[in-house]
Amino acid sequence: MLLLITLAFAAEKQPTAPPSPRPRVPEMSTAGTVTEISNTNLKIERTLKGEAEIMEFTLEKPFANNAVGDKIKVSYREKEGRNILIRVAPAKKTAVQKPKKEEPKAAKGATPVNK
Repeated sequence: MLLLITLAFAAEKQPTAPPSPRPRVPEMSTAGTVTEISNTNLKIERTLKGEAEIMEFTLEKPFANNAVGDKIKVSYREKEGRNILIRVAPAKKTAVQKPKKEEPKAAKGATPVNK
């Protein structure tokens, strides 16, 4: 009898799904060089597939540590046709590795000649 009562209570419980009032907007990121900055807007120039392009972002709060010419990485979301800036960080510098020149090796068994 206890088993039947337990099954009855288990059958009455409805699985609840979390409410989702609106779809989540994905966060995007890009990197570039600051070309213009104000309290409400930030413009960067980025190179994509060999072509330079200017992107404009709307600031919800001012970012104090950036100046024109800085290389930065930004995270943003698109909202009502505008790019809303979320985060700004200095861009990591990726140096291109140059091949090292090897010095000519001395022949084996040869001794340097001193004069």
